[in-house]
Amino acid sequence: MFDESRCDLCGECLVKCQYVDYSHKTAINEIKALIEGKDAEVLIECITCVACNEYCGKGAGPFDLINLRQEETGASFTTDSAIRFMDMGKMLPAKIVKGDPDKPVMSVCSVGDLIPHLFEGRLFEGMTILKGKDYFCHLGYIHTGMESTLRKNIERVVNNLTKISTDKIIFFHDDCYSAFTKKAMEYEIDVPFKPIHIIEYLRDFIRDHQDEIEKLNMKIAYQRPCASRYTPQKDLILDELFELIGVERVKRKYDGIDALCCGAPIAYVDKERVFKIQEKNIKDAKDAGAEAIIFACPLCAMNLRDKAKGSGLDHYMITELCRLVLGEKI
Repeated sequence: MFDESRCDLCGECLVKCQYVDYSHKTAINEIKALIEGKDAEVLIECITCVACNEYCGKGAGPFDLINLRQEETGASFTTDSAIRFMDMGKMLPAKIVKGDPDKPVMSVCSVGDLIPHLFEGRLFEGMTILKGKDYFCHLGYIHTGMESTLRKNIERVVNNLTKISTDKIIFFHDDCYSAFTKKAMEYEIDVPFKPIHIIEYLRDFIRDHQDEIEKLNMKIAYQRPCASRYTPQKDLILDELFELIGVERVKRKYDGIDALCCGAPIAYVDKERVFKIQEKNIKDAKDAGAEAIIFACPLCAMNLRDKAKGSGLDHYMITELCRLVLGEKI
C-alpha cells in the first residue's frame, strides 16, 4: 500500500521506469498529481509491472498508488478481453489431486495446466496438488487496474488453503507467493501456514540430491516475473539454485531490478508496444551470450518462447531445467 509519509517526491521511481521517458520534473509532477487525486499521464502509460515499487528506496509503494488511481478513475489500458481472461481463473473447477500425506502440498492456482507436463518426474512425485478457483490468488487483477478484486477475495482464498490442514504450502506461481506473503500482510490477513516459493523448494531438492545430478554447464538469461517485485529477496535463493545445477546467469542490461515485463499485461491493447519490449528483451539476452531463456511464470513463457526460439535461444520453465539436471527427459 502507498505510504505518503515515506514519499519524499524524489521522482526516481518514474525516472527509472523502462516504459516512460520522464524528466525528474515531470516525474515529480506526476507523483504530486497522483497524491492529490488529479489526472496523471502515467495512469495510461503504466503497464503495471510493479517495478516502481522496487525502484523506490524509501518503501513508499508508488505502484500501489498508481494502481489505486487507475481503479478510481478507470484511466488505464484495461479492456474487456483482459478482464475476461482474468475472470477465467474464477471459473476453473476446483480440484485437489491427492498425494502421499508425507509429501509436500503445492498450489498451482489457475496457471498450472497452461503448459502440459510441468509437474511430472521425481520433483513432484507423490505431491498433493491444488488447482482451480478455490485456490486462485487474484493478484493478476492488478494488471487490469482492479486491485480491489484481490483485496476482496484474498482472505477467502487463504481460508480455502487453510482447510488443507498443512503447515506449509509450496506456490508454483510468483503471483500466489506474493499474494500470501506481501499483500496478505499489507491487508492484515493472518496466514496460518508458511508459503514456500517453488524456487526454494527446487533449491532444497537439488541440494539434497547433489550426488545424483549432472550439472548443465549452460549460460542462461532469466525472465523475472513482475510479481517478484513484491518479494525480491528470493533472488538470492534463485542464484543459489542456478549455481547448484551448473548454469551461469549472464550479465545483461534487463535483469534483476531492471528486468523487462514479458508484455502480457498490455497484450490486448498495444501489440506493437509489446513486440518492441519483447524484441528488446530477447536481443539483450542473446547479445549477452545466453544459450537459453528460463521462465518461472507460464504466462511469461507463452508470451516469449516463440521469439526466443526465433532468435536461436532454447527455452525452459525452471521446473524443466531442474528435471534436466536430474537426468529426466522433458
